[in-house]
Amino acid sequence: DVFGISESSIIRKYACLQKQDKESTLDLFINEFDGKIKSFKIINEKPQCKINDKYLDITELGDGLKHLIYIVTSLFSSENGYLFIDEIGSGVHYTQLDRLWEIILTLAKENNVQVFATTHSKECIEAYHRAAKKLEEHDIAFIRLNRLKSGEIKASVFDYEMLTNSMEQDHEVRGW
Repeated sequence: DVFGISESSIIRKYACLQKQDKESTLDLFINEFDGKIKSFKIINEKPQCKINDKYLDITELGDGLKHLIYIVTSLFSSENGYLFIDEIGSGVHYTQLDRLWEIILTLAKENNVQVFATTHSKECIEAYHRAAKKLEEHDIAFIRLNRLKSGEIKASVFDYEMLTNSMEQDHEVRGW
């Protein structure tokens, strides 16, 4: 399973989305991500996407799409709670990172979900900032972890304003 995402976990999380009658919301996000895909369904206990009037197994369509579907369904199934996502940009083409973050920030707010995500990708961090700026979402934080020469790990917390200043001054925001 890519990124530790099993088909059974997608199916379970999709059931939560269905209980909220949000299938069309997922379809909209998937279509924005890839205009060829018209809808997502569970058919014969397999996650599938409709392309050109034919359903294809999700495994045939790339890791980024599977990751997106997992994240969106997880945001609905984590309503009023927390969501932890390791290496959030993995498998997602860098041109789609802004849209991925816009989806995450929007759904997290709508579903009252606090998202904790990790990444080593500078492009993913920059996309996070651009999406927050575009959505005027200033209630965000970015935490950089640095290992000191002593071996101790130090956390630096950036609020929206501090992250904006660091980005505008082209400072390195990833930890070392």
